[in-house]
Amino acid sequence: MKTLAVCYSKTGNTKKVAEAVIKALDCDYAELIYDEAAKTIEGAQDPSGYERVILLCPIWAFSPAEPMKLYLKEYGKSIQSYSLIVTCGLFGLRGCVGHCVSATGKQPVKSMKIKSKAVQADNFDIKPAL
Repeated sequence: MKTLAVCYSKTGNTKKVAEAVIKALDCDYAELIYDEAAKTIEGAQDPSGYERVILLCPIWAFSPAEPMKLYLKEYGKSIQSYSLIVTCGLFGLRGCVGHCVSATGKQPVKSMKIKSKAVQADNFDIKPAL
């Protein structure tokens, strides 16, 4: 299955999870770079040629991080099938899933949150989201 991992990571936690996904799936990778002043992203890749997309981002205020929201606004309807992996302090997966469903018109095949402390301690498992 042709898979694309799309990641935004501000602190490096989500990127660490993305690296584990890339290693496990040997998939293509797009890292979103966010220009906070201009509220734009670079590094976005059109997902329409992929059977599956893995979206990885931190939770900001019970929603996907702003760069992922921008990606979904531009490409959400082009995503055929996706899984969602979010990093967080405690809560917010439900809000992120809701936003993704609104942007894509589809439920994620799988979704999971990984607490930031678990990432920092190298104590996380991505298999449930794959």
